Amino acid sequence: MLLIDCRELTVDEQLALASSLSDNLEGRAIALVRDADIVFDVMSGKALDEVQIEGLVRKFISKRSGSQHYTIERTGDTLVVHSADPLARGRGRMEGRLPANLQQCPFCMFVTPYQEEYAVHVRSHLFGAP
Repeated sequence: MLLIDCRELTVDEQLALASSLSDNLEGRAIALVRDADIVFDVMSGKALDEVQIEGLVRKFISKRSGSQHYTIERTGDTLVVHSADPLARGRGRMEGRLPANLQQCPFCMFVTPYQEEYAVHVRSHLFGAP
């Protein structure tokens, strides 16, 4: 099964590529994002044409701005997409993260720097649980 390594693409680029692949496969398979990779859930039971998939990835990349700076490399069952700006993904991941001294409740948007207050707050969500 073909795997597309997108670790150098931004999350938005990765999602756009997966969407484009799913659209072009017309129900034969769905491209799914899994961490930094794109994998396929085959619907028809038939194996996908890996040459066709590679062509679809190349077509998608050719439409990107600065497409001449992207490269695609085939390594066994993995298709590696190299970005024009491989550091962009890391910059995008940093957005939305809290500073190390703050904790956010996993159930709501509550944020505090105090460990005791955080523990009491989280327990309050679990108080009514059976």
